[in-house]
Amino acid sequence: MTTIQPVRLTCPLCGNIFESPVVMSTNSFGKLHSDLYKEAAGGAQPICYFVHTCPSCGYTGYEGDFEKQEFSFVFRQNVEQNITPEVKGRKVEASGKFYLAALCAEWRGAPAHVLARIYHMGAWCCRLSGQKEKERFYLGKAAEYFERALASSDAPEENIPIFTYLLGDLYRRLGEAEKAKEWYSKVEQAIKEHGGDPRIGELARRQLKEPSDFLS
Repeated sequence: MTTIQPVRLTCPLCGNIFESPVVMSTNSFGKLHSDLYKEAAGGAQPICYFVHTCPSCGYTGYEGDFEKQEFSFVFRQNVEQNITPEVKGRKVEASGKFYLAALCAEWRGAPAHVLARIYHMGAWCCRLSGQKEKERFYLGKAAEYFERALASSDAPEENIPIFTYLLGDLYRRLGEAEKAKEWYSKVEQAIKEHGGDPRIGELARRQLKEPSDFLS
């Protein structure tokens, strides 16, 4: 069962102290989604509590991103001009925090595969909270950045087969069947060239033959 507890965080950008819910314990006994999200059995789903937003300035990131650190003038300016006016005095819903986290990460120079993962987690959060249109937005952004990562050799080599598989599944969920088949079909070769878990190849073959939203 997932347990959530509020913790006090200090925004490293503006110094504001605020409370935000954090996952204290969870499990992975629930259903496995085809794009590799493993649900928790019982209690809240932990994914929607992985990122936090300062209610004062809008700086957003994982819990570890709230440790004391330095920021560039350009980053501060980006947050102040593009995020702060949108969040000041408003409650940001859990799914929206992933978009802000991706913006903050990109402005700080995060590689494409990191941004893809943030957007993908946003899609999971939207799916689990029944926000279908927002899920599609996040799936599209995740696919965009996974493709960028693979095209620029940005992805860690051992993750290339997984990212290739995920592109197949993201496009399948977006209704782009031909693109999905194209990426699923590349998984076996990706494993041969870069190594990785052969089970990813098995999943790709399964999704090509009998596509499903759940693997277990």
